[in-house]
Amino acid sequence: MANFPKRSDILEQLQKLTIDPTSTRTWVPYNAYVEFLHTKEPIIQDEVVMTAFRDAIQDEKNAILFKGATVLEVGCGIAILSMWVAKQGAARVFAVDAGDVAQAARQVVRENRLDHVIEVMQANIEELELPPVDVIISKWMGACLVYGTTLDQVLYARDKWLKPTGHIFPEKAKLYLSIADDKNSQKPKYFWKKFEGMDMHRAALAVERTGKVTEVLPEQMISNPEEIWQMDLRTLKREEVCFKSSFRILSERRDIADLFVIHFDFAFPAGTNAMIVNTSPWNLTTQWMQTVLHVDQHLPVYAGDHLSGTISMWRTAKDLDIDIHWSFSNELVSIKNHQQSFRMFGWDQAKPQDEDQ
Repeated sequence: MANFPKRSDILEQLQKLTIDPTSTRTWVPYNAYVEFLHTKEPIIQDEVVMTAFRDAIQDEKNAILFKGATVLEVGCGIAILSMWVAKQGAARVFAVDAGDVAQAARQVVRENRLDHVIEVMQANIEELELPPVDVIISKWMGACLVYGTTLDQVLYARDKWLKPTGHIFPEKAKLYLSIADDKNSQKPKYFWKKFEGMDMHRAALAVERTGKVTEVLPEQMISNPEEIWQMDLRTLKREEVCFKSSFRILSERRDIADLFVIHFDFAFPAGTNAMIVNTSPWNLTTQWMQTVLHVDQHLPVYAGDHLSGTISMWRTAKDLDIDIHWSFSNELVSIKNHQQSFRMFGWDQAKPQDEDQ
């Protein structure tokens, strides 16, 4: 596993790079590095993902894709990927980020003596005019794969600048649904219903209807994952990011199903198993962990039972909405055509719902 910089080392560099008035280096606003620490540091510190990107870029099969190529990094942050690509022999690299962190990236690129190859641009992708590119690279994934991502920017860049024979890193992804118990949760859904004798059912409803990004342990898992959606960025259309899919989840043991669990994997153009990053509970934890949705019914399951239904996802400007219609029946319980609706994060802007649900 690679050794990535510690927060203390980064903070020490901030003092040298942004505050020292006697330095001959170009001064960069401190808020550029603050933005890096707040929004980009967790990505840099994700050794699973960053190592996967590094290995994919340096992979023998991919070397030919970068040699002499024109490359675009979308949402570059501190431009680590751009620098790795430049080291692989890219002829020209455009590193684009709309945030102030681009100013920090420009300084880091310069101090690594790669500014003759890499041009850091602080701009929205839609505002740029670029030549055709051979490769688009981006850490475009987000929670639940498609929430809070740069996916739309990548698709825009693909349609406008990627050559017909070009590649996207990573280019394929799959989304999975499974069920688990919540014995590991510090504050399970029942916590909010009563608190010190007070009726807190309104808060309980908010908790139960909000998707949560958290770590699920392997021992919590009741089922194996069921694939519910897949994408190929070479052909994906924007409207296809909103989808509806059926599922049939098989219980592997006796337990109480408290949670729906969503995770994803993604793959690079090399296409080997080594080039796949899996965010499931059975793999090393990444920045995205897993997304959990509370089951709002008492659901005792046995090994061999099936939970069937459909799951729909659609994005708004700020939110990700998820609807799950499901049915289940065994000797203990029978639940038919039950509907649950969830929203990722933006609960205050959620759709009106029946209070009795």
